[in-house]
Amino acid sequence: MQKVELTTIFLNNSIENYILAFSFLIIVYFTIRLFDKFLLEKMDILIKKFSRSFSQFLKKLIKKRIYPLLYLLAIYFAFRQLTIISQLDNFVNYFLMILTVILVVLSLSDIISYSIKKYWGKKERNDEQLKVLNVTLFLIKILIWTIALIFVMDNLNIQITGLVTGLGISGIAIAFAAQSILTDLFNYFTIFFDKPFDIGDFIITGEYRGTIEHIGVKTTRIRSLSGEQLIISNTDLVNSRINNYKRMQQRRINFNFGLTYDTPLSKLKKVPGIIEETIKNIDKTEFDRAHFAEFAASSLLFQVVYYVKDSDYKVYMGIQQEINFKLKEKMEELGVDFAFPTQTIHFGNKENLNSNFKNIQELNFEENKS
Repeated sequence: MQKVELTTIFLNNSIENYILAFSFLIIVYFTIRLFDKFLLEKMDILIKKFSRSFSQFLKKLIKKRIYPLLYLLAIYFAFRQLTIISQLDNFVNYFLMILTVILVVLSLSDIISYSIKKYWGKKERNDEQLKVLNVTLFLIKILIWTIALIFVMDNLNIQITGLVTGLGISGIAIAFAAQSILTDLFNYFTIFFDKPFDIGDFIITGEYRGTIEHIGVKTTRIRSLSGEQLIISNTDLVNSRINNYKRMQQRRINFNFGLTYDTPLSKLKKVPGIIEETIKNIDKTEFDRAHFAEFAASSLLFQVVYYVKDSDYKVYMGIQQEINFKLKEKMEELGVDFAFPTQTIHFGNKENLNSNFKNIQELNFEENKS
């Protein structure tokens, strides 16, 4: 009977090689089990203090993706300790490589999906935009799997130069044919992620103004103040300046009014204080300044600046109306009049004026007589 030793050869490998390969698998297995039983739970408790959702995601990622990936790597390195026929060796290498790529792609997909959905959760979105999010994730996954497929084919010694060239030429042709559509599509994603406006926002862009009703893949629909619906391409919106009044924190108001030139100086000096008191007694306002600004053509002009602590246009108009009513009341109590456009004509010689007027009357009389 042959004596079995560590150097004994069995199927082209020594007993020592088999023990090393098996020991490597056992060590990796028990290392993972110990980590899962002791360290993973402690790490999970620590991360939960900062983010419960991230803790759950990381724990799931480790168990579903990282552990199998480590097992595959352990099997790979274990096989490297053994000498096997070239055909079987190539099969094992390719098989493990494909499984490793699949696990890496799944891990990347999970990380990207979690990150985008986490960002999504911090924003208020509607159902339509939720569909866009799902489409975006789908396109990202297609891109990742395409890159992974090309990587696998290249490592399998499959000639992909012609395939990549063909895809590149086809992509360029499609891009040129649908250039405007793709531009609007990319600008839609710009609007989606950058969020210059949301549905319900009142905006002004160029000569157009209105409330956002719908944000589509190619166009955005705006309901104008006069009632009609404006349809503007996403490219035009992204490339233009947009005033978003929905996000305005406060509204700065500047208005003027004039008093007549016969207003006494003593009463004129009281007007700025009356204006300040009037505005400060109205809710949602912040007084800034009131000055006798200039001697205008037909009035003594006052300039007033204040802030409305609300972005609603109706609130502003209600406050301005209340200020106008109270200023009218206060000016009447003060005994001064608001100015209106007037013009005074001064004649140099009254006697010449009367004489000219008399001659015109006589001339008209002679013409009527004849």
